[in-house]
Amino acid sequence: MDRLLTEQLKRYYQLWRETNEIYEEWAKRYGLSYYELLILLSLWEEAPDCTQKKICEQWLLPKQTVHSILQNFCKKELVSFRILKADRRNKAVLLTTKGKAFADDVLEGLQEHERQVLQRLGPRRVEALIDNTALFIQYFREGGEDEHT
Repeated sequence: MDRLLTEQLKRYYQLWRETNEIYEEWAKRYGLSYYELLILLSLWEEAPDCTQKKICEQWLLPKQTVHSILQNFCKKELVSFRILKADRRNKAVLLTTKGKAFADDVLEGLQEHERQVLQRLGPRRVEALIDNTALFIQYFREGGEDEHT
């Protein structure tokens, strides 16, 4: 049984790496890194309430990584910053007109491709994928809590 679980875990790792590679390749088509793609997705989905802090929390990225990418996006005129009225210590990160057009180009195509993949899988398999992934995360967290208490 242990050998089977080890082999299944290796296969899971391989699929995880392949999934990341697919998104890295998509990003490269548009001159982006994988992390830039993730941040662009946050800006696109969370507008106009996106902040550097939200991006860091959403993708579990270091503050410096996100800051550097946002500064690079600013130099390319893809984003601008606005001080939040509710919390003057934080700034909203906004896509510029140029940034919105770029994000639309990159992400509408990506999401359309993802939708086509999900359609090919069919509703039952999609639900099973989501349910099993959620269960894996739940069990992983529960196991992690047991080991560290």
